[in-house]
Amino acid sequence: MADTSPNSSILDIDYENLTPGMKQYQEVKKAHPDCLVMLRMGDFYEMFYEDAVTAARELEITLTARGKGETRAPLAGVPFHALETYMGRLVKKGYKVAIVEQLEDPKKAKGLVKRGLVRIVTPGTVIESSLLQENENNYVACVTVFGEEFSLALADVSTGEFWVVAATGMAIILHELLRFTPSECVIPRSLAVNQELVLKIKNIGCFVNTFDDAFFRVEKARESLLAHFRLKSLESFGLEQNVRAIGVAGGLLHYLLETQKNALTHIQKITLRADEQTMLLDSGTFRNLELVRNIRDGSARGTLLAVIDKTITPMGARLLRAWLKTPLLQVNVIEKRLDAIEMLNNDVILREECKDLLKRVYDVERLIGRINYGNATPRDVLALKQSLECIPEIKIKLHDVFQGRKEGLLQYISAMPELKEIVDLLEKGLREDAPVSVREGNIIRQEYNSELDELQNIMKNSKQYLAQLEEEERKKTGIGTLRIGFTNVFGYFIEVTRKNSALVPAHYIRKQTTVNTERYITDELKKEEEKILGAEEKSVELEYQLFQEMVEIIREKTSEIQEVARNVAVLDVLCCLSTVAQQQQYTRPTFVNENVLQIRRGRHPVIEQLEERFIANDVMLTDGEMMIITGPNMAGKSTIMRQTALIVLLAQIGSFVPAQEVVMGVIDRIFTRVGAYDDLSSGQSTFMIEMTETAYILNNATARSLIVLDEIGRGTSTFDGVSIAWSVAEHIYNKIKAKTLFATHYHVMNKLAEKFSKIRNYNVAVKETKNEIIFLHTLVEGGTDDSYGVYVAKLAGLPAEVLERATEIQQILEKDDEMMRKLNAKRLDGQKGLGEY
Repeated sequence: MADTSPNSSILDIDYENLTPGMKQYQEVKKAHPDCLVMLRMGDFYEMFYEDAVTAARELEITLTARGKGETRAPLAGVPFHALETYMGRLVKKGYKVAIVEQLEDPKKAKGLVKRGLVRIVTPGTVIESSLLQENENNYVACVTVFGEEFSLALADVSTGEFWVVAATGMAIILHELLRFTPSECVIPRSLAVNQELVLKIKNIGCFVNTFDDAFFRVEKARESLLAHFRLKSLESFGLEQNVRAIGVAGGLLHYLLETQKNALTHIQKITLRADEQTMLLDSGTFRNLELVRNIRDGSARGTLLAVIDKTITPMGARLLRAWLKTPLLQVNVIEKRLDAIEMLNNDVILREECKDLLKRVYDVERLIGRINYGNATPRDVLALKQSLECIPEIKIKLHDVFQGRKEGLLQYISAMPELKEIVDLLEKGLREDAPVSVREGNIIRQEYNSELDELQNIMKNSKQYLAQLEEEERKKTGIGTLRIGFTNVFGYFIEVTRKNSALVPAHYIRKQTTVNTERYITDELKKEEEKILGAEEKSVELEYQLFQEMVEIIREKTSEIQEVARNVAVLDVLCCLSTVAQQQQYTRPTFVNENVLQIRRGRHPVIEQLEERFIANDVMLTDGEMMIITGPNMAGKSTIMRQTALIVLLAQIGSFVPAQEVVMGVIDRIFTRVGAYDDLSSGQSTFMIEMTETAYILNNATARSLIVLDEIGRGTSTFDGVSIAWSVAEHIYNKIKAKTLFATHYHVMNKLAEKFSKIRNYNVAVKETKNEIIFLHTLVEGGTDDSYGVYVAKLAGLPAEVLERATEIQQILEKDDEMMRKLNAKRLDGQKGLGEY
């Protein structure tokens, strides 16, 4: 983020010689020097001094100046109606933007218009729907450290979601940040000296802002939390004895309250994330499996999410992402999701009827967020009403179909609140054609409020009276073209063409002369104008007040509306997963207590969409078993390993899976080490990254983990690579005992199966003909010594002379193959722990 702190050019300004408006600007800037200050002045938001220079550069707008001599200041401004667009561009670049609003109507102000800071907008606190991705959360994160342990809190101001992960290492925190991709991370100012942490957070793509350490201290943090949630204890959130969680949660909440200048009443609870509830996905695995972003360009194309996301509502889309990021570890919760999907599979009519109803539901989660925030429009409230109108129909369909069956997720959804009183209130009070603005009137229905009806009758009758008066004046004066008009400047007037001015009566008072007309007023017309304009002004103000009363009634039902939003999102995801299961012929996985993973005819959920004929494969792993997989590039080793991990992940989010049959015990972690890339920003080579990720796996995997390793050791020399690969495999087998898929080009690794009973060799079958090689993409038992590298090089388009020379060299080396094997064996004999091999 660019530096927006002031320098002497701002601080040394002669404050006494500034205009009153400029003094208002300076007061806010001095209090918030790290912000770009946008001050509302009439129809523009204006920025001065270095803020103006920065805004002009970043927004590509004109830089002008205001004042003379020593008080002359650079100036840049944007129209008030375009604030959202320009502010969004600044925030996207990482700037903090302080919005200073006019707190009173300039027309009614006596002297200087009152202005005040109403909000500080940061990358993680954007709530404007036009600036948010509707199918993604916009998280602001907070990281603190107590001793050697880190804590993390994340909140989405647009939805009210707030959760905490307490007491863990820096590596886990970084994995979580990469998994949930917050747009902003807040840290205590004292932690900013940890440049390693700050750089790593920034490298994730997250803007870093600091906040006063005092607000992270336990007593101050507890005070903030208790006050906000109106509690006497944090026991209901599971935080009472967790000082680390209290510190990070309280600090983040206070940061949000300070920047938003808002009570944030839609943040109604804190969820404490526990390791025993969901699977931790490290950043390497999250990246390698391409769950929500692909490795190539970071988009959703070719990801698991792109294949299975058939959700209808924005809430459902966000929840599906959350499920993919947090696979479950509790079998009973997994089974409830699977039961619900199976029920929907067995009743397609119900599922399709639910999907049709979901099409009428708007983003209730963010609508109630805006209502609590205070910036909801009449259109937002109408969207909420139309959404809530669908709830009784959804409940009836679910209740009727599953009445008498065992309790489950769908029955739980069918018990969600209906909020009929809110629907009735809005049906009675809100016009269906209500505008976006709350200050234009035409919001409230007739007969909702007697005072409003009276004012609107005055307006209606007065306009009829003016039309009648116009006709009478024409007859009295004999001027057929006479008309009564209106402007904001002069109000109502009688307009006569100049050629008829001689016919104007003496009691007409001339008000304005134009090129072709004369404009007049009369005492009678002015009295009617006062009545009309007074009624219009009072009517608009009363409609605004009545609308705010409706909003307040809705706000009191926030928790119930959020419950509805959560239930609708779950139903949407279940319908989505049911649809995918039937369209793609997925099957229900079976969970058992044994530590096994048995996949029959498994498929890669993404690649099978791209290939006309996908080859399914079996993967059978018992407790502590390892598969050594050899075979040429392009044969499909990586596909088989990745699909195994994806099948496990899908099963543990409670989804059906792309396989003929899956029997498995719950897997606590999925670890993958695949692919090769350099991290130039931190100066790490491919091999260094490979070893770092491998070390992380060896230090964190357990006997209930699934490990997927592809080409360990290839980033260094052959002998070093073989030695490392062999040693890693031995360590996993002897010490960790995790179920493991180990792909390698080092064919000597096949000898491990001769030494260890639970290591088995597999290869991806290839069919050789006279002129070509056919990759069969089928996993078969047994090792192989063939890599077919020259053939793959031919497919890649290497020049013919290079291929011919490669074939000659290959033949020479193959003659010495026996000698090379002896050399390898001798080398391996000298390695600790390799035994006879």
